[in-house]
Amino acid sequence: MDQLTQYKRAVDVFRPLLARVGDEQLTLDCPCEEWDVRGLLAHATGAQRGLAMALAGPTEPVSEDPREDFEAVVDTMLATFTPERIAATIKTPFGERTGGFLLALATGDIFVHAWDLARALGEPTDLDPELAQTILDGMRKTLPDAARGEGRAFGHEQPVADDASVADKLAAFTGRAVK
Repeated sequence: MDQLTQYKRAVDVFRPLLARVGDEQLTLDCPCEEWDVRGLLAHATGAQRGLAMALAGPTEPVSEDPREDFEAVVDTMLATFTPERIAATIKTPFGERTGGFLLALATGDIFVHAWDLARALGEPTDLDPELAQTILDGMRKTLPDAARGEGRAFGHEQPVADDASVADKLAAFTGRAVK
């Protein structure tokens, strides 16, 4: 499965969950303790915008409501990550990387945050097992220990049952408590 297909599938996992978020859900707690649903959505759309910006330059939110801004961010991502930009080498906080590395980050980010949103909404978390496995395999190869811990992008890997869904295993790998 190519990287743009992976990204589109991650977005397709996120979209129906986002559609279930009404004003009353914006203050629900999330698995990431520092955020409620509103904060999670703002982070998720902001992270996508930031990754696109690394390749194409700044873009502005179309709305202060991250629910409304999400589709504009996805359009920006799809326009930004052309085959040429996926192959391009750019400077990142992680050193020189390809645009494909950033696209993989964007895909993993939106998928894991779909898991967070599903948990916050009380929805099933067994999300797209094939894509979850692809993302988990990629993260196992590329996520440095230096990115884990308090104040960092990822928590320490958490325990998870052997028979847990692949999406739950991915969430545990990124530091979420899977109950």
